[in-house]
Amino acid sequence: MSTHPGARSRIAIGRHPLHPMLVVFPLAFLLTTPLADLALWWSGDVFWARVAWWMLAAGCAAGVIAALAGLLEFVLVRRVRQRLAGWTHLLTAVMALAMAGANFTLRLEDPVAAAWPWGMVLSVATAAIVAIAGWIGGTLTFGHGIGTYVHPHDSRQPGEGE
Repeated sequence: MSTHPGARSRIAIGRHPLHPMLVVFPLAFLLTTPLADLALWWSGDVFWARVAWWMLAAGCAAGVIAALAGLLEFVLVRRVRQRLAGWTHLLTAVMALAMAGANFTLRLEDPVAAAWPWGMVLSVATAAIVAIAGWIGGTLTFGHGIGTYVHPHDSRQPGEGE
């Protein structure tokens, strides 16, 4: 739980921040792409090359949408820009999205041939950067109280009014 007062999200639906809702999709797609690459390497079944390509396509598309919501938060919420974690999260997320885009582009012509070795290297590196960006994003939310709000019931002491 954050020890800082909450900083409301500016891009939200009913006070629920949009960016954290959207990032789960690119996180899922880009963190599991190396597993599809490993399945291709292990089995030799070209199905896994297509799976990896589609996961990259979906990860990039969802990542751009999540990035737009995150960029708006970065611009509109001053406390995000005041934190080193805000800048670090922005830069690592952009780097991860650029690497995913490069990996997607690499595989456009022949997803099977491009998967080894450079596709796998980019998948693993992208997954690592995505994990770091996600961790830092969690630090912004849970450590710095960015994109949070205090519900009126949360201000009561335990046992009070129950």
